[in-house]
Amino acid sequence: MNTAKHTPGPWRWEFNRKHKALHLVGGRPLYDLTIMDFERWGTQRAVATLRDTSEDGMNIMHRLPDRLDWIAPFPGRVHHADWCADVIHPDMRLMAAAPELLDALYDLLADYDNGVTDSESDLLAKCRAAIVKATGEQS
Repeated sequence: MNTAKHTPGPWRWEFNRKHKALHLVGGRPLYDLTIMDFERWGTQRAVATLRDTSEDGMNIMHRLPDRLDWIAPFPGRVHHADWCADVIHPDMRLMAAAPELLDALYDLLADYDNGVTDSESDLLAKCRAAIVKATGEQS
């Protein structure tokens, strides 16, 4: 498992209309690191290039298909790994978990606004599950 941490925030998407280029940037100093970029691959598609998060503070980019350590089969679907696999890069895990993280925050705020203080609630389990999805590590 890749134990590198995700790129520190804040993050933002930057679009260069003149060059028709889109990239995600973030890190410290503010927006100094490229998190994800895209380059043409073959005749029809683009491939994501991702920052090597093990190189702290560096903008070392790799094409996703060139980094097999960032790709893993889905549990129980190893036989499909050539055409449908999980991306376990730390920044990609965080992006994939964003909907669950936002949902857990909404629920947490709703409980707070309603005076719910049960520390063993299902909400804490939901928050922990979202964090595990984002980081790939049990808390």
